[in-house]
Amino acid sequence: MPIAVRSRFAFWIAGLYLAVGLAAWTLPLIARPGQSLAGVYVVMLAFPWSTVLLWLVDGLGIDSVVFSSLFLLLGLFVNGAILYYAIAWVTGKIW
Repeated sequence: MPIAVRSRFAFWIAGLYLAVGLAAWTLPLIARPGQSLAGVYVVMLAFPWSTVLLWLVDGLGIDSVVFSSLFLLLGLFVNGAILYYAIAWVTGKIW
């Protein structure tokens, strides 16, 4: 397998993760008021950062939906970058 294809593989896998993450991030924004579990998917996809979010909410007293949504979105992008670099490292090509 050529090296350029390996990098493309990492790009597509990370892109797929980000597409699923963005779809999960928009679910709470378009959910009906009675659907309280709509945000569970984005919390699972941004897992290590969602626990940090809980620490920030408890420690700093920031209890804002906008802050929580943006922090989880940032967590999704960080996880996507980690996923890209991990796959690229395993396959042997960073860029």
